[in-house]
Amino acid sequence: MPPLSSIPRPEDTDPALEPELQRICALRATGLLETPDSDGFDRITRLASALFDAPIALVTLVDSERQWHKSRVGLSARELPRSVAFCHHTIQSADVMVVEDTLLDERFAHNPLVTGELGVRFYAGAPLVLPGGQALGALCILDQHPRTFDAAQCQQLQDLAALVLNEIALQRTAGRINEITSLYNRAQLVQDLTSLCNQTPGEMRTLVLLDVIRDRDLQQAVRAIGIAPLEAGLRDVVAHLMQALGPQVQLYHASETRFAYLLPEGSAQAQEQAVLRVQRHLQEAFRMSRVVLDLYLVAGLTRFRLDAESAGDVLRRATSALHQADELNRAFVWYAPESDTAHRRAFALLRGLTQGLAEDEFRLVYQPQFEVRHQRFSGVEALIRWRHPRHGNVSPAEFIAQVEQTALIHLLTEWVLHTALAQLAEWNRQGLQLTLAINVSARNLEHPDFATVLRNAIALHGVAAQQLHIECTENVALTGRATQRVLEEIRAMGLKVSLDDFGIGYCNLSCLRGLPAEMLKLDQSLVMPIAHDMQAWTLLRTIISLGQRLGYQLVAEGVETQEILDMVSEAGCDLVQGYFLAYPMEAGEVAPFFAARAAAAPGKLFTADAKELHAPAAAQPPVWRPD
Repeated sequence: MPPLSSIPRPEDTDPALEPELQRICALRATGLLETPDSDGFDRITRLASALFDAPIALVTLVDSERQWHKSRVGLSARELPRSVAFCHHTIQSADVMVVEDTLLDERFAHNPLVTGELGVRFYAGAPLVLPGGQALGALCILDQHPRTFDAAQCQQLQDLAALVLNEIALQRTAGRINEITSLYNRAQLVQDLTSLCNQTPGEMRTLVLLDVIRDRDLQQAVRAIGIAPLEAGLRDVVAHLMQALGPQVQLYHASETRFAYLLPEGSAQAQEQAVLRVQRHLQEAFRMSRVVLDLYLVAGLTRFRLDAESAGDVLRRATSALHQADELNRAFVWYAPESDTAHRRAFALLRGLTQGLAEDEFRLVYQPQFEVRHQRFSGVEALIRWRHPRHGNVSPAEFIAQVEQTALIHLLTEWVLHTALAQLAEWNRQGLQLTLAINVSARNLEHPDFATVLRNAIALHGVAAQQLHIECTENVALTGRATQRVLEEIRAMGLKVSLDDFGIGYCNLSCLRGLPAEMLKLDQSLVMPIAHDMQAWTLLRTIISLGQRLGYQLVAEGVETQEILDMVSEAGCDLVQGYFLAYPMEAGEVAPFFAARAAAAPGKLFTADAKELHAPAAAQPPVWRPD
């Protein structure tokens, strides 16, 4: 459902977020509610009880409807209704509240804590006030007998309250609290999931991972307006999230723009509606705000049994579902094992690439290119293949895009470069003079040393630079100044540069004026439909005509029938390749192929018509829900 809304500037904070709501948000953000007893807090209450000779000492946290006791001495109750709690009054002020005799104070004379079995007659409490001014609760002492409490004792109680606040702050230094939002972070989420597995094994839960901002939008906004307004905006997002979730749901700041929370066991449909309600709440909360950054609300959901799997894997599964929601542009997606399997396979392939290069799992095959003007085969394109020991033949379409996201692309390109040039040198020794097209990534061209790497490889293998064509996929990076400098250096060495897959990427017509390239390689998606689609044929002829007028050589790939060959030849393409002319072949088959074609009659130059190779486009996957 993205984009839904936007983050406001600090001065646009919703005035409906009253101080009490802000206080409750700050309390819940500490993550202290419903946590086990802690020695750090218990030492302070024991000290307070002994110092003031008080039978009851408490560290209280005043929630929306209750007073919860983080630490207690002399009282078994873990919580009390806020309506009868003394600390409800204490948090209204920054000073110590003292009630020397409850029966003489009209606020408490009829309080059940006074008139009932507990029989409280004395109370003194120091509020626990955060630096931002929010009072979380109090450190208090109680007695069944009236007593006096002087200024020095008030100061001592305040000093002990400061120790309680230090204990709360200690969690931040322990790496469990996000400094921007004061929420528990991912480390605490994993720990809490592990604790739940131990405390309530067998129960079902659903983890919701919610992303609120696209990473690229966040980075652009940081550059434009700075980090402080965005941090303030995130804090407002947190306040509204906590308001939408209610006081019983713990919210975690799982990563920079992602938040997580747990849902109890319930139907998938009910949990989906709960997630959508939270997203709609954020939408409405920020609808009238002035825009700083568009929110992009997507969620990943995963249902799990508390004793069935590790906490870390639960979070990984929710992350996988969130990424799929982003890819499908959906408000939420449930974790689906089959989708996750594909992602894990991609990651495994990426991890295995270096070992695969070392153990000769990769090889190059070569597809001949046909020169239309002279009606002869004149060169080949090097194509990479990977035979994985576990996954079998892996398509380049599956792993190249993954590798291009990492620095491994430099290692892979250098392997291709040296393997192909070594083979070209061998063909030269055999008397076979060919041009060789090698694919490189835009990321290779962004590296300032790539031209030097290329020059050294050419010198090492003793081939002529004029035999090489460098094919770089159409990409917005090709218009960058650093990339253009590298391309100019490559051309100065005598190599030709070809813009690969032209017509499907990011390049627009204006970039063709200044692009350091001699050749445009028309993508097969433009070429293959022309025999039966008049619009496709008109578009292709227009592109070819424009390219010729700008001085480019035109290469057509995806030529799979005689009819398409005739059409692209007539339109003015200089080189063609495709399954109709020749399939990719092993290095040892290239020389015999060229020898046979050189001796063949004009009508026997090509292979038989290729079969239709393109499967229909994949349908949009249905919404998957857990059983």
